Amino acid sequence: MSRHLERIRRVNAYGGPCYSRNGEVEVGFASQKHFIGLYILRTDVMKTYQSQLKIKGVSLGKGCIRYSKPEKIDFELVKKMLQATVESTGAVC
Repeated sequence: MSRHLERIRRVNAYGGPCYSRNGEVEVGFASQKHFIGLYILRTDVMKTYQSQLKIKGVSLGKGCIRYSKPEKIDFELVKKMLQATVESTGAVC
């Protein structure tokens, strides 16, 4: 997925790999005991894709997408969200 975030700097923050621009973390990844977390912190990007993420086995927070199982991850949708994040200048939550 990092090839979709080439214009954003990779850092280790919040206990996992993250991508930041201008000192603000915009994307993060985490593997937790009960879920895989994808953090899309641009609020406009989350709002745009929120309806497509409302499926069984996926729960949402303000900037967090929690996948209960790896097979629940729609990688094409993740790719679109990452590309939208790179293009976005919206607020970071």
